[in-house]
Amino acid sequence: MGKSRPGLFRPLFWGTAGILVLLDLSTKAWAFSFLSKSTDFRFSPRHSVIDGFFYLAKVENKGTVWGLFQNGTLPLTLVRILMVAALLFFAYRIRSGGTKLLALGMILGGALGNLYDNLFWQGGVFQGGGAVRDFLDFYLPIPFREQPYHWPTFNIADASILVGAFLLFLAMHREDRHNAKSSGDRVEEKK
Repeated sequence: MGKSRPGLFRPLFWGTAGILVLLDLSTKAWAFSFLSKSTDFRFSPRHSVIDGFFYLAKVENKGTVWGLFQNGTLPLTLVRILMVAALLFFAYRIRSGGTKLLALGMILGGALGNLYDNLFWQGGVFQGGGAVRDFLDFYLPIPFREQPYHWPTFNIADASILVGAFLLFLAMHREDRHNAKSSGDRVEEKK
C-alpha cells in the first residue's frame, strides 16, 4: 500500500527536504554570524579552516551556481519558484523508488534553502536584497599547476542540489537498464 501512494505524500521526500532546509539555513546563519564577528574583512575575505584548502568566506551571490548571471536575482527567483513547483509535480508522479524520492527531496531542500534567501535575506529580492548566502570555499590542488583551482564558493543547499541531481541520474539510469533488460527478456520469451 505504501508504495502505491504518490511520492508527494511520502515521509522520505518531505523529511529529506525538511532536514536539508534546516541544515542549510542554520549553517548559513552560523557562518555569517561567525564571520561577521571573527574576521576583519579589510585584511582577509575569508577564515582559514584548513590553510590552503578549505576556508569560510562571506559571499552574497546575486547570481546562480558558479556566480553565473550576476544581478539576475529577480528572474532567478522566479525560475526557482517554477522549479519547486516542477519538483512537487515529479514527486507526485513517483509511485515507488526510494532513491528517486530521496534525490528529489534533496533537490527540493536545496532549492527551498536558496529560495528562502531570495525572498527574505536582507529584505528579499523585491527590496534590493535576496542574494544567496554562500560560505564554503575550497582550493583544490592540481598536479603540475602552480596555483590550486579555486572552486566557486557554495553552501549546503548547492551541495544538496548537486548530490540530489547525481542520485536522480543514477536512479533513472538504473531503471532504464532494468526496463531494457526486462524488454529484452520478453522478446526472448516470444521467440
